[in-house]
Amino acid sequence: MIFNRLKMLLSERELTISQVAKDTGLSRTTLTYMVQNNSKGIQLATLNQLCQYLHVLPEDVFEYYPFDVAYQFQRDQDKITVAASILENGQIVQKAQLTGKMTDDTCKIAYTELEKQFADYYVKMSIFAKTLLKNQFKAVAKEKATQDIELI
Repeated sequence: MIFNRLKMLLSERELTISQVAKDTGLSRTTLTYMVQNNSKGIQLATLNQLCQYLHVLPEDVFEYYPFDVAYQFQRDQDKITVAASILENGQIVQKAQLTGKMTDDTCKIAYTELEKQFADYYVKMSIFAKTLLKNQFKAVAKEKATQDIELI
């Protein structure tokens, strides 16, 4: 997994996306995608310009972890089951399963259980990376399970 730390770098320097776009000539849309960790790719020229502007190295812009986390969601009446996997080199090395109960229009899932089951991997991650991973989990859950997810 690779996480883009641009949001943190801008926050540390008290910079806004608009200010960086104005100062560098980079597209506000490109910067927004980067800050939100939604960009599919980053042009080397863009990275070079950001590194020069922020006075950082490329490795300061990214966090890398040599594994990925994948989720599959299955809804069955009043519950949602999540099958989570840790992948190294595209191969599953660890699995976990969570089940959340539907209450009204929300499903409560004990995400902390997932963190416990994957503790050997999560312990290596920064708080920033863990937060992004948790946010990605919620976004994927809402998309795949078509349900609001409340993490407990």
